[in-house]
Amino acid sequence: MEQGNKIQILFRKYIDKTLNREELAQLNDILGQKDSQEYFEELLQEHFQGHLKNTAELELKAQLIQSRAWKKIAKSIPQRKTPRLYAHVWSRIAVAAGLLLITSVAIYFFNQPSSVATNPSAHLHDIRPGTSRATLIASNGARYELNGSKQEIVIDRSSIHYTDGEKLADAQAGQNITLNTPKGGQYRVTLSDGTKVWLNAASSLSYPSNFTGKERKVKLEGEAYFEVAHNASHPFIVSTNEQQVKVLGTSFNVNAYANERKTVTTLLNGRVELSSSRVSATTQLHPGQQAVFDQSGFGVGAVDATLYAAWKDGEFRFKATPLIEALRQVERWYDLDIDYTGIPAGIQIHASISRNKQLSTVLHALEKISDLKFDVKGRRVKLMQ
Repeated sequence: MEQGNKIQILFRKYIDKTLNREELAQLNDILGQKDSQEYFEELLQEHFQGHLKNTAELELKAQLIQSRAWKKIAKSIPQRKTPRLYAHVWSRIAVAAGLLLITSVAIYFFNQPSSVATNPSAHLHDIRPGTSRATLIASNGARYELNGSKQEIVIDRSSIHYTDGEKLADAQAGQNITLNTPKGGQYRVTLSDGTKVWLNAASSLSYPSNFTGKERKVKLEGEAYFEVAHNASHPFIVSTNEQQVKVLGTSFNVNAYANERKTVTTLLNGRVELSSSRVSATTQLHPGQQAVFDQSGFGVGAVDATLYAAWKDGEFRFKATPLIEALRQVERWYDLDIDYTGIPAGIQIHASISRNKQLSTVLHALEKISDLKFDVKGRRVKLMQ
């Protein structure tokens, strides 16, 4: 039989999940040849592109996955003897098709027939994603519940107002202001020096109505993304409970939630200097670097910095992210109470999911990736045993 025809037959059985042990062995041998690998990849691409009709679904479905996806394939094939053969074949397929196959497998299993009514994470009263919500508190005791439809406030030398000019209050000299977001809320603020801040859910930012002195100081609890207005003679300093970030003009993200065991600073552009009262030396970051501060001090490494700022653009982006860490992000954004009992600590996920989706959609995606099932009652979420 011509090699191309043989590959097509085996490919069709692979798609239909009807490969037997002997055919697996044939596929293993064939995929050891470079030309066959390339042809198999072309067949995969043609097949799965033909099944992707809804580009909105592609956003959620296509950007998964980690090694757990292979479990789903293996389960679909009768496993009698020599399990090593199956593992070897699938590793060959992975080499042949690379990320295309991983993505395609994710799409394939997401496209299997499913019913919202039978999905344990889908409920009659679904939970909506977070919105623009925040409270502004001035040091004189004045309190303002910010308009969610406005999304951003601006501080200038004379007033505190929305971007459309609607005034909230006068900006009094020497006054300190605190912007608080609840679970399920986020907000933007432009400070008096022109620095822009995106404040994530369950976070707090304290700052003066007008910066005075040689330094521009703010205090953060939780997570925020900063685009700092350049002023070489007046460094901008972000203080958290564990560290200080000193900058002149740059874009960076700081994650400093109290329930996280580390403070993570990620630099997108510019340069920052980090310090802490717990260590003697300072640490500098360059674009594309991340500093993780924990009990052992600062650790610096190269990362895809855009992953850590994606939340401000309406996305959960996970790349080898511990599932528990990802769930904490979901918990804050959807105002949930998650019971982490029984959730394996070693699971890491790869996914890109819109933060504008309803909770059931997000949990369903995480279920597909992790092979776990979640039970939702009201705003309480736990692992189904």
